Amino acid sequence: GLDFYYRDFYDGIGAEQTETIFGLTGDQYDQRANMVSAVTKPKRWLDVGTGHGHFCLVAADYLPDTVFDGLDMTDAIDEAQRRGWVNTGHRGMFPDLADSLSGQYDVVSMHHYLEHTREPLEEIDAAYKTLCDGGYLMIEVPDPECPWGRLLGPFWMPWFQPQHQNLLPCGLLERKLEERGFEIVTVHRGEACQPGDLTFVPWMFMNEKAPTVLSPWLPPPGLSGRVKRGTALVVAAPFIALGYGIDHAMKPVMRKLNIGNTYRVLARKV
Repeated sequence: GLDFYYRDFYDGIGAEQTETIFGLTGDQYDQRANMVSAVTKPKRWLDVGTGHGHFCLVAADYLPDTVFDGLDMTDAIDEAQRRGWVNTGHRGMFPDLADSLSGQYDVVSMHHYLEHTREPLEEIDAAYKTLCDGGYLMIEVPDPECPWGRLLGPFWMPWFQPQHQNLLPCGLLERKLEERGFEIVTVHRGEACQPGDLTFVPWMFMNEKAPTVLSPWLPPPGLSGRVKRGTALVVAAPFIALGYGIDHAMKPVMRKLNIGNTYRVLARKV
């Protein structure tokens, strides 16, 4: 079922929209690169779940002497290599490829990847195997302890069903990393927050009441379906704008309280 769903979300008819979203998150890419460059200047970096390689493209400006490789299971990784945004693109499941990549990388990153996996601890073990001694693993995932998750319920975007299968609280992830041979170097919670909790509420409500006409699992849209969708977009637009304003106004407050919808952990292989 997920294969069918993913086919048109990151590739196929959803590819253009998804790539546009990834291209708008430059601040997060900067923070990730700075988190690593503050402690090491790696020679080789593997970005797992890299998609089209947007992060690698940005991070190369901060670390021009680093070779960035990417790993993904979709057509996007082939496109990333064709564009030159990654040096080498590995296509497949990370645990299946880990033996062939053993000890080759100074840094492995997983940005909004681990929550998509069936067995996240196997992914961490694969990272340990892929890293050289003293190498760094950076993981960024949604924070299931964020207060917005409880308040907004199913309209909290980071729940993101059906894609997000495992959401680990920060303390649990830290403990599992330490059990698997890592030491925690840095943890970002408030500063890793990505404004958007309230922005997406009207968008998700609209998608429930007036689904997009492009979903391949729905019947071909007729005129009434297109009119309904267009009307919903017009009605939702001011609420989306309002949510966007509140989200960005709340960002410094979330940072001060050290809470957010995302957290980021940097750990070192010992």
